[in-house]
Amino acid sequence: MKLTTAVLAAGAAVSLATVVVGAARLRQDARHQAERNEATVARNQLDWLTQMSANPDLAKLWTPEDLDVEEYMQLLKANQLICMLSLRDRLGFVRDGRLPFYASKLMERDVCRRYWARFGASALRRPRATSAPSTSPRCWTRPRRTTWGRSP
Repeated sequence: MKLTTAVLAAGAAVSLATVVVGAARLRQDARHQAERNEATVARNQLDWLTQMSANPDLAKLWTPEDLDVEEYMQLLKANQLICMLSLRDRLGFVRDGRLPFYASKLMERDVCRRYWARFGASALRRPRATSAPSTSPRCWTRPRRTTWGRSP
């Protein structure tokens, strides 16, 4: 092989490697942006639940007609606990096999059972990652993400 051919082949290999690394970097950046977006939305939801469950005047504006404000605030606090567990699971902070344990501990609380009895049906009507029927909270029945945006 001539020297010029070897230099051209090496240059083409370096260029190809640069393109592959650049494409991987763009994909990683997009995935990280999706992570940041989801974390921001989750933070907004948790902040809203915190405000609603602590401020009776604000909760009164959103309370369903058949509930009193204090009961609604307690149910919102239960929703906040369930959302925090769901977020921890989506971020990968719940070890494999531990989610059912944590979920059962939450559901041992009367307020969480009352929340699920009242609002669980609407949570089950939301789009899910799995198609299997379930009576459990959506966040406890969907496949756990090992990386953002992709199922294992």
